[in-house]
Amino acid sequence: MSCIIPDEQVFEYREQGTIVVKNLLSGDLLERAKRSSTALEEKIPVPTFESLAMDAWKQREDPFLEIATRSPLVAAARQLIPESREEGLFVLKDAFFKSVGANQGCGWHVDDKFFWPAAPNTPGINIWVALDNVTSDGGGLAVAPGSHTSEFLGARDALANGDTCALAQISPEWNARLEAMRETPTLQPGDAIIHTRYMFHRSDPFRDGSDAQRGPGVARYSVRYVPGSTRLDGGFGRVDGEITKLTGTIRDANTNGFHGLFLEVPLSTP
Repeated sequence: MSCIIPDEQVFEYREQGTIVVKNLLSGDLLERAKRSSTALEEKIPVPTFESLAMDAWKQREDPFLEIATRSPLVAAARQLIPESREEGLFVLKDAFFKSVGANQGCGWHVDDKFFWPAAPNTPGINIWVALDNVTSDGGGLAVAPGSHTSEFLGARDALANGDTCALAQISPEWNARLEAMRETPTLQPGDAIIHTRYMFHRSDPFRDGSDAQRGPGVARYSVRYVPGSTRLDGGFGRVDGEITKLTGTIRDANTNGFHGLFLEVPLSTP
């Protein structure tokens, strides 16, 4: 197995639940992603993001299918999900986002049952790749290192039956605690933030009046990877145009009637 993350960063990931990997996506593949992303920049009827496209690998197979299944992202995922060596590696969900101007994005959260359509306490990682520069003026992702542990079960519970993005209103105490832990990495195109399934993260809005807020915005592509034994119970997916409750394991999804929802990463990839 190709190991592209240094041992010290693997240790940091195990301890803190998140790392930044510089230049994870590069060269022609990165340039194709930047060019192709314009096709996904459709308006959505909410103020949180300028653009939000789920299942980008279906909408723009070139290059997002290649990025999700045949790129250095796969090597990073295999390295950080040891179970995948025996069980196989799957793309649970991917998404393209773009923030522009006054977009606020989503507050402190862990992904809900639509963005992470699997049973509770299943392993997995999210690889968040910047397609534009992310500066101290905002537009990127804030993370709270260490918030993936059982110590923060109360914060997860607070969001369980409410608005995924509204922790500040639902529980100001938990929100303040996460804010005190916040890190907001600056990134170049191709740099990646990798975090565990239960890492609290939020959008980092542009600073009011900044050049970045007046600029063309920041796009990113994120992929959620899980091992083959991941159970889908409790998650939701769109089947034949209808929102459907999912069951079974991800490796059996096709035979369980959920054909085409998930990608299995070929073993021959990096």
